[in-house]
Amino acid sequence: MFDIALNVVESIEKGVKPLIGWEKSHEIVKIGADGTPTKRIDVIAENIAINSIEKYCCAVLISEEIGFKKIGEDPPKYLIVLDPIDGTYNALNDLPIYSVSIGLCEIPYHKYKDNECNNSSIKGKGDKSNSNYMEIINRMTINDLELGMVKNIATGDIYYGEVNKGAYILEKRSNLEKIKIKTSDTKNLKDASVGVFAYGLTTNTLDFIKDRKVRRIRIFGSAALEMCYVARGALDAFINVNKTTRLCDIAGGYVILRESGGIITDRDGKPINIKLNVHDRTSLICSNAILHKKFVGIFGNKWMLKPTKFGIISRVDKEEAINLAIDVIKYLKSKNIDCLLELELYNILKNNKSLNINKSDCKLMDNIENISHILAIGGDGTVLRASKLINGNEIPIIPINMGTVGFLTEFDRDEVFKAIDMVIMGNYEIEKRTNCSCVLKRKIKHDRCKEEGDNIIMNDRGDTNYCDYTHNYPLSSKHKGKGGEGEGNNNHGTYYQRILPDALNEVVLITKSPAKMIHFEVYVNGEIVERVRADGLIISTPTGSTAYSLSAGGPILEPAVDAFIIVPICPFKLFSRPIVVDGNSEIKIKILKKSVLIVIDGNIEGLGKKGDELIFRKSDSYTYFVKGKPFYGKLKKLVDGN
Repeated sequence: MFDIALNVVESIEKGVKPLIGWEKSHEIVKIGADGTPTKRIDVIAENIAINSIEKYCCAVLISEEIGFKKIGEDPPKYLIVLDPIDGTYNALNDLPIYSVSIGLCEIPYHKYKDNECNNSSIKGKGDKSNSNYMEIINRMTINDLELGMVKNIATGDIYYGEVNKGAYILEKRSNLEKIKIKTSDTKNLKDASVGVFAYGLTTNTLDFIKDRKVRRIRIFGSAALEMCYVARGALDAFINVNKTTRLCDIAGGYVILRESGGIITDRDGKPINIKLNVHDRTSLICSNAILHKKFVGIFGNKWMLKPTKFGIISRVDKEEAINLAIDVIKYLKSKNIDCLLELELYNILKNNKSLNINKSDCKLMDNIENISHILAIGGDGTVLRASKLINGNEIPIIPINMGTVGFLTEFDRDEVFKAIDMVIMGNYEIEKRTNCSCVLKRKIKHDRCKEEGDNIIMNDRGDTNYCDYTHNYPLSSKHKGKGGEGEGNNNHGTYYQRILPDALNEVVLITKSPAKMIHFEVYVNGEIVERVRADGLIISTPTGSTAYSLSAGGPILEPAVDAFIIVPICPFKLFSRPIVVDGNSEIKIKILKKSVLIVIDGNIEGLGKKGDELIFRKSDSYTYFVKGKPFYGKLKKLVDGN
């Protein structure tokens, strides 16, 4: 098989090089079997491959342009998966990163002998002359390939791997000396170099690039070569989190990378099991074994890889919600899945003797980190309560609607067991929602503080508002109070900072006194936007755009949009209108007059005074949902009201 692959790749290299720079090479001549446009250079390269294969063997060829083609006389002995030019754009523009990629194996007729097959449609197919080889191929996957070879046409280097025999590079500069290769041993993301598939970048990938979670990001435009770079340790990973990777793109590199010790899965960490079909697609994460789980954690549903233990939180003021919670507990027990109950639900089920449940099945959720998923049975309020209970832990919420509108809920009550089964089987998607962090910043004088051990506690001094905030941070040697990320600026005063809970929906600043107007200054990234006089102000996440923000005249944002909304409530000025700002912005609200209540997701979490500043940023933690209904389908609730 090595000689067949080598002859094919060298024939294509010899035939393609004269076409570089030829103006007609760029012309689109047809639509390929995989549904994408085919340029003239692709067709020529594929025809060269067909002619080469005919000289050496009988085979079935799978290629992006031609689809399936039997070459030579029956019965074909080999199966060949070919990408005649991987990196066509690079080749046409003479960028030195384009290759020919080939994966092959013998067609396993021996697996379908009469005495090993009960399917009458395949009986007799152990005899090659009578076999339906296409039916055998339809049962095969990429994991049946036995040899992979990728040749960098621009440099002449050849990579190849053979199952159970390792992976190698034949370097042109060393007269094709055979050198064994293996993946890198990089352990930390910040030290990693990563290749990224650029077409159709997702929000996750763009955030990954923008946030610079790794040392280097490279976009080469040749998946087969990039997989080989990972195989030899020149890259630490190659990712394509869109489900756009095709069989022919990766067949050769797949065998090589696996034999070099690399891990190759889809974005959720599931093994690649793509069928030998030009139409199948998959997402792709390729890396060394150390980094692999970290990349799955960033881009995929890492919870599929964890043992499942459900936490349950429910409305307790509604009998049907409690009864559904009981049904869920019994259903999980029948599936041998553990579950833990939030304290309020636990107390009701444990102490109410009239409820039809075995009390020994009621276990308290005393540590949120012991669960993998949390079921929220109720309405939007229950979901918000679940989000607060999770408190920044990476635990997906499965929201079950038992409320009125339930815009945050993904499943109706009659879908609860379907949702549970989806999670147990690993057949589900996760939607990541941005949270908003809020820090209250107040300047105080030292004579308003007293030292108690290592803490500062605000003195009363006749102003009970100061007693609302307890400073739990140690003092420095200069008696500067620390809070959150800040600290005092000099010996004559200090900034007190209180970190407030994250908001999934919104933070609302409103007056304590009805019909009293509040004065604010609004800053974005240090630049003043406007002075606002209004009944209040809303800082909303995309998730909260369909809640209070919408009622106050704000726009609707898709949950994946990276943005925040600043919405004045009943503003005095005619032209004070909602503003959408980039999600990586810092929003500062300075309170100019009066005190305000700080309401986070419907709960009063603090009191702001004249002169206080509130700093809003994207939180480091997210809220995760098991995805059910499509976003635009849920928008109908806002029209129908139920």
